[in-house]
Amino acid sequence: MFALRSLVRSNAQFAKNVIPKRNMTVIATPARNKVSTGEIIFLSTLMVIGWSAIPAWVLVNIKHYRDRD
Repeated sequence: MFALRSLVRSNAQFAKNVIPKRNMTVIATPARNKVSTGEIIFLSTLMVIGWSAIPAWVLVNIKHYRDRD
């Protein structure tokens, strides 16, 4: 009987520690400082260059990938 109680308590404690629990208390609000237009354009340009760099590299060097030497 006592072994069963301790087993139930240990499983409850185990489940309490293992099962993740979230505490969402952050309230979403608008940005405090507006991002300037120049900064948006600059960062957008960097993202587009970053996304297209590898596909552009592959397209420029496609003849090397097709060679079977």
